[in-house]
Amino acid sequence: VLCGGYSSEREISLITGKAVWQALLNKNIDAYRVDTKNRFLNQITENDYASAWIALHGSDGEDGKIQSLLEIMDIRYTGSGPLACSLTMNKLFTKRLLLQNGFKTPDFKLVTHINQFEKVADLLKTPFVLKPCSQGSSIGVSIIENKNDFEKEFQALEKFNDWIIAESYLLYSEYTAAFLNEKILPLIKIDASHEHFYNYEAKYFSDETKYICPSGLDPRVEKRIQKRCFNACKLFAIRGWGRIDFFIDQNDEPVILEINTVPGMTTHSLVPMAASEIGIDFDQLCFDILEMSAV
Repeated sequence: VLCGGYSSEREISLITGKAVWQALLNKNIDAYRVDTKNRFLNQITENDYASAWIALHGSDGEDGKIQSLLEIMDIRYTGSGPLACSLTMNKLFTKRLLLQNGFKTPDFKLVTHINQFEKVADLLKTPFVLKPCSQGSSIGVSIIENKNDFEKEFQALEKFNDWIIAESYLLYSEYTAAFLNEKILPLIKIDASHEHFYNYEAKYFSDETKYICPSGLDPRVEKRIQKRCFNACKLFAIRGWGRIDFFIDQNDEPVILEINTVPGMTTHSLVPMAASEIGIDFDQLCFDILEMSAV
């Protein structure tokens, strides 16, 4: 089980890795937990591992590099391949590909300079969202109300050495769809109304965030949205498992925020919640994802 690493999501990756490792042990799998921050290549090459369960979040596990390395080493691994990961890790590439193929996503603009507030505000109106292009777990995401907010947050985002994008701030209800073994699981509605948006704290640590599954949507609407989410997964060649986060607009259409190739697997995580709705417990889910590993 590869976890930890160097990315800004290291803390969550360690929690995911421990949970997955324990689940595999519970299923009588000879599993080992490997923190990729600690000379992990030596551990991999010195041991005859059959598969790698990738529990690395952010750039360490979702940008395609670790997948490419494992393919070179001829080691089976969980989840999507290098191309799918590299495309979905970059929110700008994701959005452009979605729009080119008829999917909705919030309006956006690439921001390259601290003096662009007026230009962005004219296009997206205030408030708008400012975020790093290739971070996950809502790390670095902020709501911009005015020029002072913009300049302060732009400077804060420069530490990520990443592209910065601005995005329309939408007030639609947020949902998530888990992809597992060529199926979309029951949708989950997210209620983080105690925050301005579904941020890092709300995702992983807040007991005030509410998750509603079944989602409460009309079954016909849910089925149609599941089909759209499935088609989006196929567009990006998502394999094995993953998750799509989206709003639902006034026309009951999904407005896709992002696609995750290595979603969290903590006690607050959404893929295990959706899987439990169809009778798959956490241990079995981790085992099933392992069974779908490929090289």
